[in-house]
Amino acid sequence: MHILQSVTAGVALIGTALAAPSAAAAKYCDAAGVCFSESVAGGVTFRAAIPNVSAAPFDIILQIVAPKATGWAGIAWGGAMANNPLTLGWANGNSTVVSSRWATGHVLPGAYAGATYTTLSGSSVNATHWTLTTLCTGCSQWTASGAAKKLDPSAAATVAYGLATTPPTEPSNNASRIAVHTGKGKFTLDLAAAKTEKFDSYVQTLKGKA
Repeated sequence: MHILQSVTAGVALIGTALAAPSAAAAKYCDAAGVCFSESVAGGVTFRAAIPNVSAAPFDIILQIVAPKATGWAGIAWGGAMANNPLTLGWANGNSTVVSSRWATGHVLPGAYAGATYTTLSGSSVNATHWTLTTLCTGCSQWTASGAAKKLDPSAAATVAYGLATTPPTEPSNNASRIAVHTGKGKFTLDLAAAKTEKFDSYVQTLKGKA
């Protein structure tokens, strides 16, 4: 299935043990006044905004900004490759693609229908970077080995990233096969700092300009 607006297929982070957490979070606000909690890991910027809630489930606005030479980059919401939602992005011409999967081990993962995505404004490619901005429903809560897993919206979450210099074999296809990562690690995404009373307004602003 190719990505237009909402998708439920994708790819994931492939590899072995992950490195220690990296840089601390900061705050970033774009020209439209949409503000995110921001962390940089492996040379890729990850930004998140969430509603002002006390518990999961909740939607997440995710933005990934990667150097143009990055073939793909992604985030593992549970902090490891296996048994949690994986969100991946990459460039496709002048646009970007979002892709979601689930892995049960260190093997190429299958599509994960438990998370759905809407591509938002700010998803673009320029001379130096590509940017994916997407709304995820299903990234804050999941079930693994029969147990419910949740992100705490009032804390800093330890998440994982993966990236590769080689692009997917079919960039226009969000279910495309990907190359094994050339970089991986863990980092802190401050969800408490990502909270905003303006979340619904942010979504409408970004949908209106998409």
